Amino acid sequence: MFPLPWIAYVKIGICAVLLCGAGYLGYSFEHSRFLAYKAEQIAQTQKIEKERQTAADQIRKEKDAQIVAINNNLADALIKLRERPSRADSGSSGQGRTGLSLSAEDATFLDREAARADILRTALDACYKQYNSLK
Repeated sequence: MFPLPWIAYVKIGICAVLLCGAGYLGYSFEHSRFLAYKAEQIAQTQKIEKERQTAADQIRKEKDAQIVAINNNLADALIKLRERPSRADSGSSGQGRTGLSLSAEDATFLDREAARADILRTALDACYKQYNSLK
């Protein structure tokens, strides 16, 4: 009924079981190596992420400190500008006058615009620093 003797079928069965066992052992070995590699990559990525976040936080703190200094300077300048005469008090049109003779309203406007420009420049500088730190 079977063309081969029964011992040949037993040998073929044993070889098949050994082949499946070797495949499983190889898979589990490579899988454990892959999991170790994956864990190592995750640890390295988290380390780099922490370093970059620390650098970004430092850049943000510097930017915030500069903005606070700009706002303090603006507040001081606005207090000093209250002593200037108002636009309604000065009778001239402002032609040919220097910045020292600006009315209180005009000088206040210009100081606020200069402070706003300084804040924007500081924020842009912080963006450039953070972008360059990622290269």
